[in-house]
Amino acid sequence: MTDATQHGDFRRLARESLSYAPDMVVEKWRSQVSGLTVLWANFDSPLLNAYITVATEIFNDSGVPHTLEHLVFLGSDQYPYKGVLDSLANRAFAQGTNAWTANDHTAYTLTTAGSDGFLRMLPVYCDHVFYPTLTSDGFVTEVYHVNGKCEDAGVVYSEMQGRENSSADLVELKTQRMLYPPTSGYRSETGGLMSALRVLTIDEIRKYHAQYYVPHNTALVLCGPLDRAKLFATLAEIDARLVAKQSAHGELGPAGWKRPFMETPSAVPPVINGAQLQQPGVDDAEVPARGTLSAERRYVSIEFPERDESVGDVQVSFVGPTLDEHLKLQALDVLGTYLSDSTVSPLQQAFVERDHPLCTDIYITNNERAGASVISIAFSSVPTKELDVLDTEFVRVLRDVAEHIDMQRMRTVLRRERLRLLSQLEMRPADCFSDVLIHEFLYGERDGRALHTALDDMHRFDQLDAYTADDWRALLLATFVENPRLSVVGRPSARLVQQLKAETRARVYARRNELGDAGAKALEDKLGEARKANDQPIPESMLDAFAIPPSDSIEWIPVATARTGPEVPGVPLAVPNATDADRAVQAHVDADGRVPPFFVQFDHVKSKFVLITLVFGTELVPQALRPLLTLYLSTLFSLPVTRLDGSGERLSYETVVKELDEDVLEYDAAIGLGSNFSETIAVEMKVEIPQYEKAIAWLRDLLWGSDFALERLRIAAAKLAQSLPEQKREGRLVAWSLSRAMLFSESDSTGLANSVLTQAKVVPEIVSMLQQNPNRIMEKFEVIRRTLLQPDALRVSVAGDILALRAPRAPWVDVFARPQWLEYPPRPLAMPWARDVMNALAVHPKNRACVCALSSIESSYAVFTARGIPEYTHPDYAALVVTITVLNAMESFLWRYIRGAGLAYGASIRNDPEAQHIHFILYRAPNAAKAFAEGRKVIHALASDDGRMDDGSVLRVDATTLESAKSSLHYSVADSEGTVGAAALESFLDAVVKCVGKGRGHTLLKEANAVTLDDVQACLKKYIVPLFDAASSVAAVACSPSTEEAIVEQLGALGYQVAAVNMPGAGSSDTEESSYASDTLSESGSETDASA
Repeated sequence: MTDATQHGDFRRLARESLSYAPDMVVEKWRSQVSGLTVLWANFDSPLLNAYITVATEIFNDSGVPHTLEHLVFLGSDQYPYKGVLDSLANRAFAQGTNAWTANDHTAYTLTTAGSDGFLRMLPVYCDHVFYPTLTSDGFVTEVYHVNGKCEDAGVVYSEMQGRENSSADLVELKTQRMLYPPTSGYRSETGGLMSALRVLTIDEIRKYHAQYYVPHNTALVLCGPLDRAKLFATLAEIDARLVAKQSAHGELGPAGWKRPFMETPSAVPPVINGAQLQQPGVDDAEVPARGTLSAERRYVSIEFPERDESVGDVQVSFVGPTLDEHLKLQALDVLGTYLSDSTVSPLQQAFVERDHPLCTDIYITNNERAGASVISIAFSSVPTKELDVLDTEFVRVLRDVAEHIDMQRMRTVLRRERLRLLSQLEMRPADCFSDVLIHEFLYGERDGRALHTALDDMHRFDQLDAYTADDWRALLLATFVENPRLSVVGRPSARLVQQLKAETRARVYARRNELGDAGAKALEDKLGEARKANDQPIPESMLDAFAIPPSDSIEWIPVATARTGPEVPGVPLAVPNATDADRAVQAHVDADGRVPPFFVQFDHVKSKFVLITLVFGTELVPQALRPLLTLYLSTLFSLPVTRLDGSGERLSYETVVKELDEDVLEYDAAIGLGSNFSETIAVEMKVEIPQYEKAIAWLRDLLWGSDFALERLRIAAAKLAQSLPEQKREGRLVAWSLSRAMLFSESDSTGLANSVLTQAKVVPEIVSMLQQNPNRIMEKFEVIRRTLLQPDALRVSVAGDILALRAPRAPWVDVFARPQWLEYPPRPLAMPWARDVMNALAVHPKNRACVCALSSIESSYAVFTARGIPEYTHPDYAALVVTITVLNAMESFLWRYIRGAGLAYGASIRNDPEAQHIHFILYRAPNAAKAFAEGRKVIHALASDDGRMDDGSVLRVDATTLESAKSSLHYSVADSEGTVGAAALESFLDAVVKCVGKGRGHTLLKEANAVTLDDVQACLKKYIVPLFDAASSVAAVACSPSTEEAIVEQLGALGYQVAAVNMPGAGSSDTEESSYASDTLSESGSETDASA
């Protein structure tokens, strides 16, 4: 019964039904025996989510909370085998498990398709959380070790190596040091500093686990539909285990237990006082480079490694309201949106929307903590000369803003925030609830009486509707102008690049001298023994005993589809195997108006909103102009517009943005769809159902009525140019950009033309031409518009409650279509794919490698590419997907031998039929070449007859592993269709973009069920082995300067011909002129090749 207040030892503390989403209910329960808290958000979804949350407070930088998070997955009391948790999860319609460590909690996550496997996994997971093995061998491989070359390694170490010297992490850590003393848990780097990880011991971790990983300090946050009786039977099983292990100490814990953060010195609020350089307990301030000491401003600067010293970062922080000031906290969230969310917001106007931007992005965050919240404003890509004065300008601007609060825009912001909440509950309900419920567990009243308040956002929006301009002015002044501030400046340093490189080499050199060959051999032997101890095989009986749920236990979201317009290549106009629901939607569409001269697919789902997506192929855009598409799309929603409704009304760009915000909830324009199909551009709008026709009119006016005003183009180009240094610090982006440069046509590929490497060369040329010959750029934009926006290259997706639309089809003809489109019969073009713009190397990848050293990263990122299958309908598709699922599974072969050995934080294989490629991707690897070499050994062993590795172990894909992979695929499909919006969009992508027909995922599950071990073995030999052979693959690597030489040497030894690539603008040594940039923007407009 839903109104029961007691289930066994679990007592209900609160039950809340959301007034604005009545089919969603949240309950809070707690065991009177163990103190285990349960927070359950009950709503319909094919996915179930669990977040096992522990409040983790620490007062040093050892990284124990983070290292413990990793070690939990290495086995437990009842399941003492590394990887068994993920192996069982894979059999529960999940894709392994995951976790994160924040500065106040650690959350262990599980997502499954359907509830059967979910409920059976919860006791297994809790055994790992409460009773992990925590062995010394596990510490060696997972946390930190020194390898046989005397280099630092380990999974956790690799992860932090990739973060520690980034500007954002350094600035945030310094902010914590300036706000909190050593007695506060908020001061600590919970991930662990590398210097601390090098001296951490397993005994420290065991001691910490015993103190904090207890049921009275843990909550099970559950999201999704569950049978109540089965849920509480599972909870009773978990509680009985806690009692049997003598871990249950009553509902509130043992005598003397102090609730982390709330009942410790961490609850003391921070104080900012800039009058003195020294402040008790916190790091010293500095005298501002331009300014004097004052109580209102506390200042400090830090350096981060970066060869490009043109831009840095600034973070300004204020002490905000306390946790119980709910209305003020929500008001500040709204105020932050008002100040920074669009091109017409006050901060964007003052700092970004100008010829010479003071920054490229502004992020306002409110960290709600015990004692007091901390509000931080992060300014990214700030010109170096402005770093020391930006915070002063920020306060000056806000003082002026306070005198001119635009109440009409504030009302718009409030209305959009309400709609955004409703939209997020449709699109990502589990994330919405988990954020709130984890915070409620950490900081809310233990008796549950504050749950209603935590969930009552809409009532607070009602209260904020009554705020006057004076109320908003008072809040702004009190929070940001009259409140003391902390300013932390992140300054780029080329000198620090060399220093860190030298320190790393010196540490390794000193260690080699100290240990000698014998010591190094001993370290390698120790690591080998640890890996052997960790990698004991999981008994097949343990896995087989965990039955895979039936496929029909998943509750899929129904999608009904209709189509109109001309038939396009690869997509039949009539929906195959149409259902009654499909026919009802088709009849509703067909009854409305004329047929448009372009293809439209309508996907009907239960929703309060309509998402419109326009997808244009770029093949008609002149090749020389494609590098301009990034800039073109960045201006799409912020240009002056002339209405094309016959009125001729001209709107300033400010009016355009303000009215868009009135009518449209979300809008965006980008190259590609997600991470694929980058030979297309996509324009999206999300609106409430009554605004559907108005959204179509907006799309018409923005696409054809916009005025390419010189001032707006200069501002957009300046922002883009200033954002490039930040993009060039992203190892993952650079590695993919290198890969594209090797594999795609330099004259034909839109994806390559708009990658970070090409844009780094092109954008400075654009900025220069906008100063010297601006009319030429405006002419080029007109050519782009004329050639890009063609009906034959267009596909339209309309997703939402189609039956609620008064006129679903007519506006596309009467409002959107250009008159000339109706004069000629349509001749739709095929949607362009990456395979259409490949170069000769991409057709037969072999022997080539490119390496780019980035001063901003300590680890390496790599993409290896070989020939794959050319179609999503290829006969080998299902077998290859299953094979890749086997290899990518958590605690499977690549995981064990690469991540488990500390060779990379992530290693995976990706199928890419659009480009007829297959990729091996390494993420945060100390040495990508070494990780690749180990992966190569694994793949060759799996594909061989005997399966033998160098260490004598035997690798085999067996029937149990295959069965688990097929189970895990159910999660992949369910996740892609996990919300109403995702299900509708997936229908469009499958049928119209990938040309595989509606319901591809469900078809894949049926085909995967027929895949045999022989099929997997055949795929290994045919597709995977060539990926790990230099004779049939290419490699792209972004790495730190300290590892560049070793990676180049090792790739060469593997058979690759390696070329070093300098990042454009990375330093004074890079003086190459960009042939792409110069020639594509030349007066002649001639087409030339792009350099890599």
